Amino acid sequence: MQELLLQYNPHWEKGAVYDGLIPRDAYVKKISGFLDRREIVVLKGIRRSGKSSILKLLINELLKIAVPPQNILFMNLEDFRFGSEKSVHTLDRVYQTYLSEQKPDGKMYVFLDEIQEIPEFEKWLRTHYEQNPNLKFIITGSSSSLFSTELATLLTGRQISLEIFPFSFPEYLTFKDEKLARQVEGKSLDALYLSSLFPKIEPLLRRYLDEGGFPEVIKHEDRETNILLLQQYLSDIILKDITRRYNIRKIDVLQKLSLFLIYNMGNIINITRAAGVVGSNRTTVLDLIAYLKEVYLVLTTPHFSFSPTDQLEVTRPKKTFCIDNGFYSAIKTESKKDFSKRVKNVIFQRLRFQWQREVYYWKEKVEIEFMLSDGLPIGMAISDEDKDREMHKLFYIMNRHNLPRALLITWDKLQILEENERRVFLIPLWIFLTTSQEEIFEFLKEH
Repeated sequence: MQELLLQYNPHWEKGAVYDGLIPRDAYVKKISGFLDRREIVVLKGIRRSGKSSILKLLINELLKIAVPPQNILFMNLEDFRFGSEKSVHTLDRVYQTYLSEQKPDGKMYVFLDEIQEIPEFEKWLRTHYEQNPNLKFIITGSSSSLFSTELATLLTGRQISLEIFPFSFPEYLTFKDEKLARQVEGKSLDALYLSSLFPKIEPLLRRYLDEGGFPEVIKHEDRETNILLLQQYLSDIILKDITRRYNIRKIDVLQKLSLFLIYNMGNIINITRAAGVVGSNRTTVLDLIAYLKEVYLVLTTPHFSFSPTDQLEVTRPKKTFCIDNGFYSAIKTESKKDFSKRVKNVIFQRLRFQWQREVYYWKEKVEIEFMLSDGLPIGMAISDEDKDREMHKLFYIMNRHNLPRALLITWDKLQILEENERRVFLIPLWIFLTTSQEEIFEFLKEH
């Protein structure tokens, strides 16, 4: 155990920071604000989204402010050297060996990666949290419901949960061309549109739409190698995060359903049809979709209702989206519809991951791709041929429900169209992806 701990904590001997990590400044800044608080910090997200690297970036930040290296413990609980029979005794061995070897004095920071590998870790956390006010836990897991119902009861008011996602387009742009990314920052929407930046950004945007934002994928240029890596991620998620955790027997049904949902990202999913395609039944498919959502592989959007009391909306089918466009590339051959699917999925990711909004769709005579909880309709028109059709849809819903404005995401047009005192704001995708929610809404107010 001593040797394992030393391998995971090189800062003990060298006092050095971790090198070779891609910065995730927004996450590190946000999480750092919670490090002086007592609550357990919980980082949840899909496998390989960068949670472990963020923990190491946080350790770097602690070392920079002169926290003694021996007061920081890091451990990845997925390490195979712990054996298959992991338990709370595994956590005790790690922790007690750490105390014995390093003899920390004062506040301790304990980083436990993939803690869901330990059955009943919840009670262990609660016990040490209550017994030692000098202990600060930062834990990660690959499940949206990392905490069981029991833990939610045990740690009510004692935990802060944050979601970690693959790289957003601004993060991707910063990694690929930091100078170009800096030129985008701080500019108004009008200034961005009138600048000469888009021809430089467009090739990177097209690559991002294709390869997605997993950290290990964006580090490498070879597309075929990246495809193989993404296929391995998909296999690990299905076999390790779902099959093993939920004791799934019909693995082939789960695999077929995963591929079906990724292939149909952005579409309304008919559960009966999906069950027929994968050779199962509605109940099983609904259960499996719930598991796929738990591990963040797919996400769904319900139908939007203008009436909060309208119970009929509960029975409406949902749209499905994928956590990362790279998975679509990993399972698909090219087709003419691919590009619009990729764009739609990235728009959803921006709304859900960076804007942190509840996302819906709406369909009555016309279909609106996205609706926010405040009733803002958002459409998508990547080609000029699509624009008139999508404009008709947006004005239809605005007129029917007395809405003052809507957004239409385009490929390269910034424009405002007005009809009966209702306005549709056309915003290029690259500006939508690189401009904050606050700046976009300020633009809507000013125009």
